[in-house]
Amino acid sequence: MNKFRNLLLDVIKNEIKNEKSIAIFFSGGTDSLTCLFTCLELGLKPILYTFHLENYISEDVKISQKIANYYDLELKIIIIKKNKDQLITDVKNLVNNYRINNKICLQILYPFPYVLEEVNESLILTGLSADTLYGTNYHSKMKNVENFNEIRKNLINSDEIDGYISLKKMVKNSNKKLVAPYRNQKIIDFFLSHSWNELNTPLQKNLSYEAFYDYFKKLKVYRESSSLPINSKITEWHQTIFSSKLNTNHRTHLDEIIQDILQDKT
Repeated sequence: MNKFRNLLLDVIKNEIKNEKSIAIFFSGGTDSLTCLFTCLELGLKPILYTFHLENYISEDVKISQKIANYYDLELKIIIIKKNKDQLITDVKNLVNNYRINNKICLQILYPFPYVLEEVNESLILTGLSADTLYGTNYHSKMKNVENFNEIRKNLINSDEIDGYISLKKMVKNSNKKLVAPYRNQKIIDFFLSHSWNELNTPLQKNLSYEAFYDYFKKLKVYRESSSLPINSKITEWHQTIFSSKLNTNHRTHLDEIIQDILQDKT
């Protein structure tokens, strides 16, 4: 069997132990699919959770529904209502409670409090941080693997992009356990032993695609990575913050408003 597939199986199996009540934060993208495929390999039928903003069905939801139907899995779709007053409250709570200091992290984490309200399972799997380990097209220009590794290590350690530490705290506050295999040191070390090209050619995230080729071939759902905040229109929805009472200082960048919240200047 494929080395990465075996490693992911071992990591997730060791994390979940004998737990049968499992949820997956699901987008239908490559990373959450690897979590699902691993569960299926272990004979588990997790509950899938995804979301969409009111009046907009994202591609993630459509793909998630197709996958759930194929495997006869329960998919719970959480609809986030677009109420501006509630948005202000949500943003302030996220920034203050989890010390979020940038818009990328804020927009990635924004839907999770809503999703967590609906999760009944005691353990939640997520593919979070895989994007960091795979790198972006920008990193494809790096011929020095050590430089690529240094960037990935710094991003994992600083946790300023994907918000893993904040999400873990959020899940813990809901009396549940978060399992993020792409934050496991064995997985991190495995990725750091590969260059960008080894990970992403001929396909983006080729390592995962080849590891679970039999699943991807049956489903025909492989797609390149895309931004959750953009695809879900969270980025667009958050633009309304600029015309809200959070922006009393007439900021032009969301990161500045976030700093105002942190410094109690709104």
